[in-house]
Amino acid sequence: MSTERREIVLPRGVRSLFWVGLIGLVVYWLRAVLTPVFLAFVIAYILDPVVDRLERLRLPRPFAILVVLGAAFAAVASFALLVLPSIVSDVAAFAADLPAKTSVALESLERWLSARGIDVPDSTSEWMERFGAQLQGAAGTAVGAATNLLGIVIGGTASFLGAVVAALIVPVLAVYLLNDFDRMIAGARELVPLRYRGRVSEYAREVDQVLSHFFRGQLTVMVILAVLYGSAYAALGVRLAAPIGIAAGVLNFIPYLGGAFALVAGVVMSLLGGFDVTQLAGVVIAYAAIQTLEGFVITPRIVGQTVGLRESWVLVALFAGGEIFGFLGVLLAVPVAAVAKIFVVRALASYRESALFRAE
Repeated sequence: MSTERREIVLPRGVRSLFWVGLIGLVVYWLRAVLTPVFLAFVIAYILDPVVDRLERLRLPRPFAILVVLGAAFAAVASFALLVLPSIVSDVAAFAADLPAKTSVALESLERWLSARGIDVPDSTSEWMERFGAQLQGAAGTAVGAATNLLGIVIGGTASFLGAVVAALIVPVLAVYLLNDFDRMIAGARELVPLRYRGRVSEYAREVDQVLSHFFRGQLTVMVILAVLYGSAYAALGVRLAAPIGIAAGVLNFIPYLGGAFALVAGVVMSLLGGFDVTQLAGVVIAYAAIQTLEGFVITPRIVGQTVGLRESWVLVALFAGGEIFGFLGVLLAVPVAAVAKIFVVRALASYRESALFRAE
């Protein structure tokens, strides 16, 4: 009596979902290890076109990589030597003046409230005593939030020392990836079956276009906004103009956060500087002008509509990625969402051409 052996063949869609889920599970397990790998890959991805261009000028690839990384290191070193000391000095001076500035601000606020018949404490010490419990509670909450944020940034590594070691690994790994970048891309293409190679190559070109616009364009926008905010606030005499500009540029990676930080920080510095109405109005006008320039000129010209993700979807992607994968999820959120949009758009186009959609 013979028994037939039947093989269970899953539908193609179910198999695709299985592989996607398996890859997501592996990424979740290895998220702490993959964070420096992803950062190194981004560096290699951004610098690869520059290295390729130098190769076309008949420079050997290792020498071209040395030139590009040397220029990047020189730029970082110049910033550290020329700009960073003044920033540290400004921050230290502001921290030393903060108690006196806070007392002056409270006294000015007290006079303003008293003139309007609002009961206020009689002295600065009474202010502090009245709100002491609230301040302690807020400090405890802030410490807890900072601890959680540090845990996310470290990305699940065993210790802060492990995070430092991972950060040192990033540039070394980026050099190796940059040296083998073209070979890795060619090797991955050769692994694709011949019958699917044309379609996969088409998808890969579209994904590359989206990611290149996102990474290089976003980096350029961040630098431009940092310069604009820092220069405008410095011209207005706002304290810590350079740190505010740099932080606003970096935080522009998250929609609305960079602009909100620039406005709040500029207003707070103006208020602590003595309630200068002219400076305060200048901060608001500079913020409005830079935001208008960024929304209608800078981002459309540099990033364009290639990524094409609405701000609400970007925020959802950032929150979901950070909740699931931690800091790695924050880094991956927008690129993954932009790539996913390509396949969603193609799937919707295929659906509209299908007999199911066209049937009446």
